[in-house]
Amino acid sequence: MKYRNTIVIFILALFIIATATFYFILAQNEYENLIEFAAEGLVGEIPELQIEVVLFAGSGIVYLGILGWILLKRLKNIFPYITLIIISLVLIITYAASRTVGVPIIGIEFYIGKYDMITKVLQGIIIAISGYLLYEIMKGSSRQEETIKK
Repeated sequence: MKYRNTIVIFILALFIIATATFYFILAQNEYENLIEFAAEGLVGEIPELQIEVVLFAGSGIVYLGILGWILLKRLKNIFPYITLIIISLVLIITYAASRTVGVPIIGIEFYIGKYDMITKVLQGIIIAISGYLLYEIMKGSSRQEETIKK
């Protein structure tokens, strides 16, 4: 059982690394657009692009930070998994809002890119795997409590 959960943690790690990588690619793409728009004098788009660069790069960094936390704690702490689920949900909801009702400064985006969809699918998988690991941690801690009571 413990061996299987270790494998699941490393699978989760691969999905986190993939998601962070795609966020860094998105940040790079937006940064290139920012430089291009600034060179052409299209200053109206610059604040939006700056926010997107920071959001995408920051998301990648946060995912890698949480990965470090998970690898350090493994199955001894539920908080990295809860944090990972919350961050992923917030990013999915923010993306959905930016395509439907709009978000401040950015407004409504009409473009749905392949990297956008890939990151959302990866985040859904991350949520599912994290939920499974949370379940395993909680199940393991309730077993320990039962053993202590006996």
